Amino acid sequence: MPSPGPMLSLAKAIRSFIFSSLAISIPFYVAFLGYSALDTSIIVLVSLAVSTLFLYLFTAAKMRIKSKLALLSGLFSVSLFILYIGNDIYFLILSMAVGALSFAGRDLTTNQSLEQYTISLSIEDQHRKTMMFSVYNFASYASGAIASAFLYLDTSVSFETIFLIDFLLSLLQVAIYLWLKFPDLKPKAQKQAIADPEVRRNVKTLAALFSVDSLGGGLVNTAIITLWFKVVYGISLSGAGLIFVIVNIVTAISVILSGRISKGIGLVRTMVYTHLFSNVMLFLVPVFHSLLISEVFLYLRQTTSQMDVPPRDSLVNTIIPSDARVAGNSIFLGVRNGLQIPGPGLAGILFEVFPEGVFFSAALIKIAYDIAFFARYRTYRV
Repeated sequence: MPSPGPMLSLAKAIRSFIFSSLAISIPFYVAFLGYSALDTSIIVLVSLAVSTLFLYLFTAAKMRIKSKLALLSGLFSVSLFILYIGNDIYFLILSMAVGALSFAGRDLTTNQSLEQYTISLSIEDQHRKTMMFSVYNFASYASGAIASAFLYLDTSVSFETIFLIDFLLSLLQVAIYLWLKFPDLKPKAQKQAIADPEVRRNVKTLAALFSVDSLGGGLVNTAIITLWFKVVYGISLSGAGLIFVIVNIVTAISVILSGRISKGIGLVRTMVYTHLFSNVMLFLVPVFHSLLISEVFLYLRQTTSQMDVPPRDSLVNTIIPSDARVAGNSIFLGVRNGLQIPGPGLAGILFEVFPEGVFFSAALIKIAYDIAFFARYRTYRV
């Protein structure tokens, strides 16, 4: 049986392809069905709310990792099949309810916490662990670039074809989970580990910090950025695909470089310095009222936007003891999911009165997170 890291990276890549293709195409699909930008933002909000509910339910479910992942991926496939066979808003809503389809473009599923736990147990060396998380996240953004390129290059592609491809790919994820072996969870050991005062203090602090970042992130997820460019500049689905081809390629490269940078300056400084630069660029996206300049600042933002992710995954899965990692990562994912929920609704309102405020608000919130995180963990030397 192979090392789980590469295969779990493939599983994440599959989800990212699906989430990216949905996040870019759903704003156009909802418009095709005759609904407004505000309606689209509400649908994205509801999809986040349902995926967060799934996260809490499956975190609490007392199941083996393999069984949990197989069930989650099975429901995910069913939901995509429903989206494929339907052609109205009711099938869209049903697909969200069955398999927790998120149209935000980010992979914040229960799968991720279980995959990270499995990877973290398979590697002891800190640098190798960080590099494996770099590969894990690289696979995600490279896959997102492929999904975006598909939407850009095939200008005649139908929504039905997009949903069919997503459904067929989801079946491969099911096969991966059924094939791999996973570590056993130890409920009693997990309960004792998460109850430790120091562990609880770290989990609460990290959860509070991540919640601030996610509040800002909810305002500028892939679907909302797509919708913003559609509303402000009138871009097509193919045009949106081209934007996110570049976004995901730049992001994928930066994620790989992140592991090397963190080896030189440490995990915390890599997280904060790169993220701070990206948020300044995010603030500048709408300033000059030019499609080309807005795109340039978006691409500049992406050069460092996700460089914090591999060191963050490595940091969290080092600070938190192994027996508490599933619970801890599930809490972080729950907080990040939950605090993203208001974002699309707020963005929808801003679209009506002050579209530029979407980027301004998101950037300022995320900069506040960067400063707070550095103030708390600047002395952590790893």
